[in-house]
Amino acid sequence: MNSISNLGESVSRKFRHRLKWFVGARPRLYFPLFRRRSGYVDLLVDDTTDICIEGYPRSANSFAVGAFEHAQSAPVKVAHHTHVPANPMRACERGVPTLVLIRDPYDAVVSHVALGKQTQVTEQGVESPIQWLSFETLLHAWRTFYRSVRPYRDRMVVASLCAVVDDMGRVIDRINAHFGTDFDRFEHTPEAVAEVHAGRGYHAGPSEQRDQLKADTRTDFDAQLQADPSLRHTLEEANAMFKALTTKTGAKMQ
Repeated sequence: MNSISNLGESVSRKFRHRLKWFVGARPRLYFPLFRRRSGYVDLLVDDTTDICIEGYPRSANSFAVGAFEHAQSAPVKVAHHTHVPANPMRACERGVPTLVLIRDPYDAVVSHVALGKQTQVTEQGVESPIQWLSFETLLHAWRTFYRSVRPYRDRMVVASLCAVVDDMGRVIDRINAHFGTDFDRFEHTPEAVAEVHAGRGYHAGPSEQRDQLKADTRTDFDAQLQADPSLRHTLEEANAMFKALTTKTGAKMQ
């Protein structure tokens, strides 16, 4: 792509991203529109949903859903992977068991950007991948997700990425205790974890290639944070929201 094409693509992506997040924070808009889109019917909360598992991208969504489904002895209907707050908001409104996944905003944004670059390299053969969306835009989306679900805090279970990848069985225990459900527990053994990761593609787990892309992205992010007080303020607000959602009555939630 030449510079003009890149600029046009960047503007288009930014517009689509902002539109998605505007609609995605409003269930009454989101559900009528996205039920019509191919591939979304099985992802959205409806009358047959047993549980909703959602979070901002790169917050262990794939592992949490995979581990949960892997553990169940009977079929379950899981609403997941829309990556917008409308799904957990609708689940909470309907009393559907809801697990909201959360990751430190700095790390979530870095991982999001790194995966986007890795996708360009792996699927498109791009030698010099581009960061299509700014750190400010991605942090705004992170804040939109968790600011939208925060009023439902008492009607959902919140689990950090670390809690999920360290012991998803314990997270399921918390779901059962909170909602009075009897979902089967995931036994967090190396063998079970490997089975969950198997066949899920390069996006679902760590890799050396992404580690390098993350390192480069952190360098860029840190430089922009140093130079831009507004960006630092946005990150500070996101960090405060992360703390508020992962802390209850002063005690850190696992």
